[in-house]
Amino acid sequence: MDHNIFLVGFMGAGKSTVGRRLARHLGYRFADLDDLIVAREGMPIPEIFARKGEAAFRDSEAAVLSGLGRSSRAVFATGGGIVGRAENRLLMKERGIVVYLRASWPVLEQRLARESGRPLADPQKGMAAIRALWESRLAWYEEADIVIDTDRLPVDGVVRAIAAHLDQEGKTS
Repeated sequence: MDHNIFLVGFMGAGKSTVGRRLARHLGYRFADLDDLIVAREGMPIPEIFARKGEAAFRDSEAAVLSGLGRSSRAVFATGGGIVGRAENRLLMKERGIVVYLRASWPVLEQRLARESGRPLADPQKGMAAIRALWESRLAWYEEADIVIDTDRLPVDGVVRAIAAHLDQEGKTS
């Protein structure tokens, strides 16, 4: 049986980058849930947060996840906060394999310092607030079916590690 793969992890963990390469490696389709939310809402994510607030964004995220149906052979990059709702975690496990791209705080901090445009990584909030958000989600991320430590792996190494886990568990054809 072919499965969907849901990549979870904190912002900056590499879910979109790894997801595209993993999908290509496995011959699966790829979709970034953030892109699907933007298409649904008709505005960029920072604008959704500014106009409607985080709760409305999370509602849209849950609706997009629920609307994926029972497709198969797809890799989905999720938003970092998707794990905050128990129903999202359950739905991902029911519809596929959840893979946590685990990155340490120092690595995430470096990546986030280089990026912009992430509503919850607002520099005005400070890195301490962002770290507290990361820490608040760790237990949920750890519920994943597969956990990959990404700190010392290049993107292709992460892809190979995920593929090896899937092969070992007989989850790919």
